[in-house]
This record gives sequence, structure tokens and C-alpha cells, in this order.
Amino acid sequence: MSRGRKVIASPEDEGYASRYSEEFTKESFRELHRLAFWARSMGPAFYLIGGWAAWRFHQGLGSRDIDVVFMDRQIGDAFLGSYCVQNGYELHGNMLCKRFKKRVVVGDMTVYVEIDAAAMAERCQFKRDRNKRLPYSLMRNHSLAWDIRGESVLTPTSELLLLQKVKALSDRTWELEHEVLSPLDSAYIMSKIWKDRYDISSLAPLVGDWGAVWGIAETRGCRELVEEALGWLRMPSRGGRTSNSR
Repeated sequence: MSRGRKVIASPEDEGYASRYSEEFTKESFRELHRLAFWARSMGPAFYLIGGWAAWRFHQGLGSRDIDVVFMDRQIGDAFLGSYCVQNGYELHGNMLCKRFKKRVVVGDMTVYVEIDAAAMAERCQFKRDRNKRLPYSLMRNHSLAWDIRGESVLTPTSELLLLQKVKALSDRTWELEHEVLSPLDSAYIMSKIWKDRYDISSLAPLVGDWGAVWGIAETRGCRELVEEALGWLRMPSRGGRTSNSR
């Protein structure tokens, strides 16, 4: 796991940062490289989203999860099913969101590397407004290749990735506010919210084209939801309705 420019613009640390120390995330990065190798050698290409896609840009905290999107669900399911059986993963989740977990021992601790798989055709509705969507299909026109130790994967552009992270923050915050959750589930979602906030705060200064951010948001009719979520972080609007900047 190579380290390059390191940009950390973290929200208040509530003890969650230690969950993403390199001793844990390097195991996830190793699994990501192995998955990319398999995809090139014997499976379909995939898009990498989520925490590792964010790390590609900000080089700060890594991820313990590997979030991937396949062009076709059936082909993706068949590939992941074969890959995970042969590489020590167990299936969790449901038909809409399959998760594969692998137990990894780090020193005297046990951690889990998780692969979350989705398909390009999913609707990706905002939980705050089911009429608003940010579909994965936007990556067809807003993606970049990333070389991972000789293996290439596609990630969203920084502009689209920022929007995906904002949507994740909005959705998880809604879950915390409206769903009946166990203490364990609440703690898990709170840790994910912290990481979303971290990634957004670290990504925002690196976005090269805020016009593209707002253009995508307006095209999808979700600009107000995006501005609301950025407001939670007390971030400058950067081309939003309250600013004349880019």
C-alpha cells in the first residue's frame, strides 16, 4: 500500500480514526489488489467506489471495505461467488446488496475485510427523497482508470465520487434518524457516517471542477439534498447558491 501526498481534513475525531489505521486497512488494500488481478485475469471489469476510491485521491485514511459495481448483476454475482469461495470469504447481506466477509488476523486482533457488490442498473434513490436518484450509470461518462500495483480498475471522477459520498452520508444519517436500530447497528452506522464525513472533507479541496459537481446534481434533481449535506459539515458551497465561487 503505497503512500503519496497525504491530505487529511478530518471532522472531529470521536475515536473512529483508529478503526482505519494502516495496520488494518493494508489487509483490505491487499485484498483489493488480488480482486483486481482476478478481474483482469478471469472475470468482468468493475468500478471501484467508496472508501478506496476516495483514498485514491486524498491518500489519507484507507478503507476496511471494498465497494464494487459490476456492469451486469448476474455476471458479477457469478464472478464474486467463485472468487470469494476460493479466497476465504463468506456471503452476507441480501439479493439487493451482497456482502462478502473475510476474517483476517492482525497481530492479536481479528478484523474483517468486506466486499460490497452492486450492479450498474440499481436505482440508487436518496432515502430522504425517493424521487431523487444518483445512479451508478453516471460512471460510464465520469470515470478514471487507476493503476493498483500493475492492475487497473475504474473509479468515479473526484466530482462524481464526492456526490456519491454525500449521498451515502445523507442516507446513513436518515437511517439513524428514522429507522429502529439495535445499539450495535447504531454504532456501526455512526462509524460509517464519521468515515463519510472524513472522506468528503478530504475530497472537497481536491475537486477540480465544481461546475461538474453542480451540473450532475442539477441534472439528477438532487442539488438541494447535496447542499443540505454539505451544510452539515459547515463547508463552503463552492459554486452553490450561497457562493459565487467556482
